[in-house]
Amino acid sequence: MLPFFRRLIRIPILLVWFALLGFISLFLVIGGWCAVRRMTRMARIWGSGIARIIGLKVKVYGDPSKVHGGIIVSNHQSYLDIITHSSVFPIRFSPKREIASWPFLGWYLALSRPIWINRESKQDSIRTLEQYKKTLENDINLIVYPEGTTSDGKGILPFKSTPFEAASAGNFTIFPILIRYIQDPSEYTVGWYGDMTLLPHCWYVIGRKVTNVEIYILDPILPEGKNRKELAVFIHDLMEKEYDKVNGGKASGHA
Repeated sequence: MLPFFRRLIRIPILLVWFALLGFISLFLVIGGWCAVRRMTRMARIWGSGIARIIGLKVKVYGDPSKVHGGIIVSNHQSYLDIITHSSVFPIRFSPKREIASWPFLGWYLALSRPIWINRESKQDSIRTLEQYKKTLENDINLIVYPEGTTSDGKGILPFKSTPFEAASAGNFTIFPILIRYIQDPSEYTVGWYGDMTLLPHCWYVIGRKVTNVEIYILDPILPEGKNRKELAVFIHDLMEKEYDKVNGGKASGHA
């Protein structure tokens, strides 16, 4: 099937899926921490459905059921990471605050009860860390991308230390995972980074027959007295070493 006809079929199905999950979420989103937990499960249904619709084939190395009640730390290459991760784990998101003002998407994402991140405000940073702490105390998976931006996938960018503050203070479990897209070098990348424009890239991805992606679940880590900066460096180096291995020694570090 040609890419045009794939898009012709997939886009209406995506719109219906978004509308259906959004409608159901309106009845589930209200409440306290039980509602937040419900929305992490809804996020998994949402991600699994989108992955199936757009031909995103996810292969997981490790046991996702053992990833529970901690901070999931991942490298970051594309908006597809969010779909991939939510198709595997029930998770609470922590997107950038500016996304909240985006037409439709901001409102839609708000239904998942995310923790909005505003790095420009010290007061908001304190609020964010408190929300991180409460989320973990309630045994809810929280996913963070400590690179702070998407990369070209050739390595792992240095980690910002702020996301590790809550884990360090409360000695919460950290679950490092790696995401890796499998592509022929001659193909246009499914990674989204730099100055790439979002809509043309989405148009390309929706037209692909299959997009293969791998998730590697590494051993869980406890802070054990490390402060946030020590944790950021330690986990970054561990993940970069493992990322180099799964890439056959071809990854080039950025740290």
